[in-house]
Amino acid sequence: METVDWPITLDKNKAAAAFKAYDIRGIAGDPLTPDFAYRLGRALATFLDCNSLAVARDIRESGPELHAAFVEGLSASGVTVHDLGIMPTGALYHATVTLPVDGGVVITASHNPPEYNGFKMCRGSSAMAGQELQDLLAVFELGEFKTGEGEHIVVEHFQELYFNDIIASTGMPKRPVKVVIDSGNAVPGPFMQAIVKALGAEATCILCDWDNTFPVHPPDPTRPANMELLGRIVRENGAEFGIGVDGDGDRMGMVDEKGEFVHPDRILALFAEDILSRVPDSASDEAKTVFYDVKCSIALEQTIRSAGGIPNMMRTGHSFQKLALKKSPETPLAGEMSGHFFFNDKWPGFDDSLYCTARMLELVGRDPSPDNGGLSFSERLSSIPTYPSTGEAKVPLIGDRVETMDFVENAFSDYDASTVDGIRINITGENWKGWFLCRPSNTEPILVMRAEATSEKGLDEIRQLVHEKIGMKIDLKKFDEA
Repeated sequence: METVDWPITLDKNKAAAAFKAYDIRGIAGDPLTPDFAYRLGRALATFLDCNSLAVARDIRESGPELHAAFVEGLSASGVTVHDLGIMPTGALYHATVTLPVDGGVVITASHNPPEYNGFKMCRGSSAMAGQELQDLLAVFELGEFKTGEGEHIVVEHFQELYFNDIIASTGMPKRPVKVVIDSGNAVPGPFMQAIVKALGAEATCILCDWDNTFPVHPPDPTRPANMELLGRIVRENGAEFGIGVDGDGDRMGMVDEKGEFVHPDRILALFAEDILSRVPDSASDEAKTVFYDVKCSIALEQTIRSAGGIPNMMRTGHSFQKLALKKSPETPLAGEMSGHFFFNDKWPGFDDSLYCTARMLELVGRDPSPDNGGLSFSERLSSIPTYPSTGEAKVPLIGDRVETMDFVENAFSDYDASTVDGIRINITGENWKGWFLCRPSNTEPILVMRAEATSEKGLDEIRQLVHEKIGMKIDLKKFDEA
């Protein structure tokens, strides 16, 4: 072991604040400097006590220097680095399954503004999150690191291996699917172009060239405003649907043939129907289960049940979904309102927008095109109910997080509720049912609130009830606007 002094260039409080719930993320240059990255490489190698790791990065301006320093830190602690170069996060996850490594790291800040960067890390193929990141922080701060001489291996032809596995898993669509792809100028762009071409799609690709200033819109496909250009191009081209991907390529969003935004839980419902249609009645309950997070619609639960499946609501967070799939290996699918989808039937349970795109092209491509009598994309979704709901409101958290959530739980103590993540209250009225969610963000000083009901009258009554129960303590302006 070697004791390494704390860099004088690094503020301890700012460095600690970069260790979030699901990853490490912050402003490049303060605190995410080369000194930070080098020390993190030493700390991660020591914490995992590993021999080899796969490493990739996105296209951010700070990426090359953070990547070089991080690899240097790993090597100084005896880790052999399998360097993938610039790759989407899904490719890094794939490497943790297919390469001879003990885990992996991708240097990315996903859809955050250009001045950010970060590190997503895996122990084996499992995402590191929560307490594990806090334990890593303790090693990072202590500075007692193992030593060694690691090797730096540049992995060649990895994209070819990765694409071959995607196509082998999904199969080729039976016909060319007419689609528009929007990558927001982020790292997945050229890879998305290549995979849809390999799958024989009739694809129009926009914003698929790299530009780390993201000049047109942020690469976050779960925000309807970011999908407006995609919707317009879909309409102009007469495409069957459009797909948008996020900044590092682990999330996917969609618009239908009319250019209208499709909420991610409806995409999950479509995937669930398809997968469950092939699960025999004699299968175990685990094989019929679909995991989804607390922000998803009642309609998803109803769709899963109608398809013969078992809905299982979980806390929000991609790492928690992947961990649940590892503990429940027969469960074929999980997903989140944030656009993370995890296929665990023919794919190893990680979120990857390229793979999700391939699955959607194969699913739609089984049937005739709308021009030849097949269903339009909106018609495919028509069997999934659409209920009135608020948007996702980000309400300022004023005061102590625990005390505030205790107050909310006590205010609704007479209601049926789930506390798997914050509190989701089930509410039933005259000829309607619905729910209200309040959960503290894991990354910001806010409360995330959302409500849904099976009628507009029900949604209005839920809003009124929320004001009566907690409006005296929590500023609900953002909720009212959602």
